[in-house]
Amino acid sequence: MKRLFASLRSLPIRNRLVAGSIAIVFLAIAIMGVFVYVRTRQTNDNLLQRLETSTREEAENILNSTADRQAETLSNYFGSLRTGALSLRDYSQNLLADQPSFGIGIYWDAEGSLARNDKGSWDNSNSEIGSVFIPAASDLSTEMISELNSLRHMDLIVPSILETNPDIIAIYFGGATGLTLYYPNIDLAAIVPADFDVTGRPWYVKANPDSNPDRDAVWSDPYLDAALNGIVITNSAPVYDASGRLLGVVAQDIQLTKISENIANIRVGETGYAFLIDRDRRLIAMPDSGYADLGIDPETIPLGSELTDDALGSEGTEVGAILRDMVSGNAGFSQINVNGTERFIAYRPVEGVNFSLAILVPSQEMLADALTAEQQLDRENSIALAISVFVVLGIFALTSIITVNFANNLLAPLASLTRAAEEMAKGSLDARAEVTEQNEFGRLAATLNSMASELKGAINTLESRVAERTKEAQQRSLELENANEQIRRRAAQFEALAQVARSITSIRDLQQLLPQVTTMISENYGFYHVGVFLLDEANEYAVLAAANSEGGQRMLERGHRLRVGEEGIVGNVAATGEPRIALDVGKDAVFFNNPDLPETHSEMALPLKSGDRIIGALDVQSRETGAFTNEDAQTLSLLADQVSLAIENARLFDNSNRTLAELQMVMRQSTREAWKRLPKQQRLLGYRYNAMGASPLKEPVNLAEMGKGRVKARDAESGSVVVPIELRGEVIGNLVVQSPGAGGKWNEDQLDLIRAVAERVAFSAENARLFEETTLRAERERLVSEITGKIRSHTDPQAMIETALNELRDALGASRVEIVPRKSDGKGSEV
Repeated sequence: MKRLFASLRSLPIRNRLVAGSIAIVFLAIAIMGVFVYVRTRQTNDNLLQRLETSTREEAENILNSTADRQAETLSNYFGSLRTGALSLRDYSQNLLADQPSFGIGIYWDAEGSLARNDKGSWDNSNSEIGSVFIPAASDLSTEMISELNSLRHMDLIVPSILETNPDIIAIYFGGATGLTLYYPNIDLAAIVPADFDVTGRPWYVKANPDSNPDRDAVWSDPYLDAALNGIVITNSAPVYDASGRLLGVVAQDIQLTKISENIANIRVGETGYAFLIDRDRRLIAMPDSGYADLGIDPETIPLGSELTDDALGSEGTEVGAILRDMVSGNAGFSQINVNGTERFIAYRPVEGVNFSLAILVPSQEMLADALTAEQQLDRENSIALAISVFVVLGIFALTSIITVNFANNLLAPLASLTRAAEEMAKGSLDARAEVTEQNEFGRLAATLNSMASELKGAINTLESRVAERTKEAQQRSLELENANEQIRRRAAQFEALAQVARSITSIRDLQQLLPQVTTMISENYGFYHVGVFLLDEANEYAVLAAANSEGGQRMLERGHRLRVGEEGIVGNVAATGEPRIALDVGKDAVFFNNPDLPETHSEMALPLKSGDRIIGALDVQSRETGAFTNEDAQTLSLLADQVSLAIENARLFDNSNRTLAELQMVMRQSTREAWKRLPKQQRLLGYRYNAMGASPLKEPVNLAEMGKGRVKARDAESGSVVVPIELRGEVIGNLVVQSPGAGGKWNEDQLDLIRAVAERVAFSAENARLFEETTLRAERERLVSEITGKIRSHTDPQAMIETALNELRDALGASRVEIVPRKSDGKGSEV
């Protein structure tokens, strides 16, 4: 391989270009051909896989929809039968509920129509519509006669039901008393034994309250009918009276022959079939093709028999798993192997009964379209591959011819470029490549010539450009330093703003807040004077409320104030509500010269606002000229907002304290007056409690003489303790506690207990007094309302006056009530 590359490098560039171009073209065609072939195969495989997946999904959808549709049809069929059973239940229940109307024997009389047969049981005529059976041990009581007479009105609807529903082979009623009414008339008494107990039949037991607490229609297990009606299932419903007592069960026998035939006629694909089982894996419907497919002998496993795993054999393991899932009431779709053949199976539960429907179809029948498409794609791929080989050979030959011609034309101007480049490499920047073609070589020659010219000029101007770039870098560095300094200054301002805000928001006293504000702003921002002005009540003057400088203190002593809108920066700000900056206060038109602050050269005033209302101004002064900028105004405006908020909070806090104090004073006065009135109104001096119980005091107690003059709770040395009963700061009574032994001592725990009891007594007594006042007030309101209502019930003024007088006399217990007219002079008349 090394020798091959060495020999190629020794060839002229023309031959190398031709050989390289042909090799590249060949390699490109080969790679493209392989790529196209591989991609085509991958595309075909993906297409076939998607086609198979799509076909499988379509097959699954078809099979699932078919299973859903057939299961829904069966569910609707059994639902209609259940509805019919409930209708029969309601009909018979209505008949029995109205026995006074239906049980009198007008339509049919049991007493005249029933007689005992040879077995001793009660029987009716075979010519009647329905058979009647009563066990031999039962007597024909009046209650049973009325019940049978009422039930025989079922003759009016049952024949039409049997005629319109061929699948219903019998309808019957079993009573709790043992009677049986059976349609059609099959001479039931001659068939069953004389002691036949209808209440012990499975369909009856399933419908009774113990097995059926919901009182709904229930289904029996399928069974082979003895009268050769095939597989039969019974639907029964309980019948109750108004008190909830079970009267009997109405039932109907349904043959499943037609259902078996319908399921046997279900076809999906060419050989697909369906079958139906119940929850005990008994076969309800199975076509002959299904018996053959599953390897089951219809003689061994007829309809109605259980389809066990042993009957399926070793080849039916997967089918057995599906059957177990079906009897669990589940729905599903699966692919199983039956006798070496892949099958699709879809199964669904049948609502209303414990049945499950399954549909099996060979997978090849559902995927036939995918197999046909795969064969067609293989044929087309073979044809496309043959055509591609011929096309590649033609392209290779044509490319070789074009490459040789292209190499000859391409290398002609290359020699001129090579000579010019060699001269430039020797240092002759005046050399030029002479190529006149308007292509890449021409542009390359022009670029080479331009590069030589620019390189020559660049060498001459390099030093001047380096100097210019150095100057620009220095200028930008200076601008960056200024920007950084401004950022640091703003950061320091915001940090100081945060510190001031944290400090002033915790102060609630306005007299303490304002001096603290001026001091902290001056210390954190470095201003030699800070003053806070507040507007007076008339909003005519801005009055200096606090200042930190010596000049500001002198201004405070003489009550310095500025007229709003007329004097100084502060007056202007208090009028407009906008911040104002004076960079040279001596030249500012609105500045008012202040001899107390002669060093001021810059001033800024900021409005203090509460909402949209101006409450004052924050005045900041500096000894430096031009000390404030618009950015400083924005920052300090935030501080002014914090100061405004703190002032409003302090004012609100002060107002709240004053209001609270006033309310407490009013409450104390109200409590004192109420408890002064209470002893007089109630004629009560107090209560005494001893071993004999509680009793009211009949005469005042001299508290000064008790305990030898020691009447205070803290005097624990005395045998008696007097604790004032206080309520809202007012003493409303005293709690006197005497020790059983003379000269007893009271410890601190006992005194604390007595004080706590006194406190509870105060609250309890106050609550009792308030309750009594409320009760009296409510009684007065009630009397007023009653009197007003009685007065308003009359429209005659005379009657209204008489009613008012009578009601007032009754309510007040007065012997005489009069209305006295006023004299002409406006004075009252004498009574």
